[in-house]
Amino acid sequence: MKQIVRFIEDNNISEEEVAQAAHMSLRNFRRQIHSEDRTQARIVLLLADKQKQSIDSIFFGQMNNQPINLEGLTITQIQDIIKLVHPELFTDIKRSKKFKKFDYNLQTDMGDRMRFIREVVFSLSQTQFGKYMEVTRNTSKYWDEGQINVDKIFKISQSTNVSMDFIIRDNYPFTLQTQGMSEALYLAVMTSCVLYRLRNSNA
Repeated sequence: MKQIVRFIEDNNISEEEVAQAAHMSLRNFRRQIHSEDRTQARIVLLLADKQKQSIDSIFFGQMNNQPINLEGLTITQIQDIIKLVHPELFTDIKRSKKFKKFDYNLQTDMGDRMRFIREVVFSLSQTQFGKYMEVTRNTSKYWDEGQINVDKIFKISQSTNVSMDFIIRDNYPFTLQTQGMSEALYLAVMTSCVLYRLRNSNA
């Protein structure tokens, strides 16, 4: 992906060193970073950690505001925030109410984080989420199992503002990246977060 290639070049990162850390040959590493649909999440995680940067900062250079941490908010409050940012996800798509109760392992399972985003945050079936992301239901099912490359994670983050760091990193709070948000929208979201946290602390 061009963002990764540019990041490596701009920061004078040794491809050999990253390939070795990722336990792959240099040839395979180069093939992946120049591919639009093969780059593995562990590669960008290694690169971000090496430079002590967020994954979002590698892909979204145009963010004018800090990421928005939604940790501590209830699911209803998170959905209200998402409605501010992406109302089309709640008005143009019929909600699904058929989800079984599921114990999401958000700390160490990327598949569970993908399923949490789809089922809990957006209340979408695999078919609905696949349609929104312009992929098949089967592809959406693979994502729920953690079988997802960086190109698709990037597109999901672009379409939903869910942080790539949340999707890829273990033990990372549910966070929104702010690429494409106007200053007014950003302030509205931050104000809502403050008010929700005050309400929760007084409950």
